[in-house]
Amino acid sequence: MIPNPTSVLPQVNTAVAPDVPRPKHLIALYQAAIDTGLPVAMWQYPQRRGQFAVVDFGNKVEPTRIDFTHHDPGFAFSPFNNTGGNATLFINATLYVNPDGFRLLPTANEYPNIKKEFFEQYDALMAAPTIKTGWRIPAEYRTATSASREEFCTLVDDAISYIKESGIKKIVASRATEAPLPPGFNPVVLFDTLCERYPHAFVSLVSIPGIGTWIGASPELLLSLQPNSLSTVALAGTQARPDNKPLESVRWGQKEIEEQALVSDYIRDFFHDIGLRTFTTTGPRTISAGNVVHLQTSFTVKDTATHLHRLANQVLHRLHPTSAVCGMPKNEALSFILEKEKYNRAFYSGFLGPVHLENESRLYVNLRCMQLKTRSALLYVGAGITADSNPEAEWDETVLKSKTLLSVL
Repeated sequence: MIPNPTSVLPQVNTAVAPDVPRPKHLIALYQAAIDTGLPVAMWQYPQRRGQFAVVDFGNKVEPTRIDFTHHDPGFAFSPFNNTGGNATLFINATLYVNPDGFRLLPTANEYPNIKKEFFEQYDALMAAPTIKTGWRIPAEYRTATSASREEFCTLVDDAISYIKESGIKKIVASRATEAPLPPGFNPVVLFDTLCERYPHAFVSLVSIPGIGTWIGASPELLLSLQPNSLSTVALAGTQARPDNKPLESVRWGQKEIEEQALVSDYIRDFFHDIGLRTFTTTGPRTISAGNVVHLQTSFTVKDTATHLHRLANQVLHRLHPTSAVCGMPKNEALSFILEKEKYNRAFYSGFLGPVHLENESRLYVNLRCMQLKTRSALLYVGAGITADSNPEAEWDETVLKSKTLLSVL
């Protein structure tokens, strides 16, 4: 578990009255963090039951650069535009929650007053018959605006023209769409519902003072770091999941096959550029991501922990933003996006996930995500554009992807 925990608290009893939402301990944990002004992150791993969380008693989250050779445990949250890799926000795991219970790290002793206040508030919330939840909202300048069908199709047309003129291979165009929050909205209940609905996704809820609240269900692994292995994936190509049919029956068009091959080749070229010759490739294969399916190729490297930590730094800072959310070549595609999209992606298509917790790190691309506002949510979606793209079809793809969250919102 966590290295050198100073104390282990009893496992939380989640058996509550029928009229109280099932994840009461998570709601109390989340709201106690909100009430005491602390950063909090919750998540569920793909194909792994049980929910996890960290709370940072340090109160203030500063931009930093992820370095896997340092072994500070916590949760990383990075924006899409992270030039130099120095803009990642890191929630230190002074309190760590896994399915077995709560654990405090030694750094919690540096904040005795905050620790006392947090647990007093948590206990009070657990004792209450109901818990009224709130959520942090960002400053207005941090929020995006919805794009109309016409605006997005114009962006796609511009991307196709730029691809044909410049000779680059791919640009990922994105947009935001706004949806009202339902009466009685509860961020933790939505998080729990996503965990139930999408067990193959990395489901997350992140709330940071001054930044706001983000919820998502991402299908794309950016980096997995185990004691003796490192993995990453190439993910591209999207279509609706066929009803009542096995994934093996899904058929892909030439555009999706070529798009996926571009992303896979990018990772292979990167490995060769850094002198890595020994790695295992699996795929491409069809995977499920809620109401859609994608093509995925997995890459795995076996080595010692010391070498893998250094390699993880290279993979993270060279691959982000991945070609699956930016384009190829990356620099040209990124320049187009920053000039033409006309809105700030913020943390959409950035990366997020636990670092050095229980001897592993798992970072995911922040896809199928939403940012909470006062009475509505901004949902972010995108589509890979190539020279053969059709603007109307790309719009339809983004609508399909948005249903991952709209269906539970």
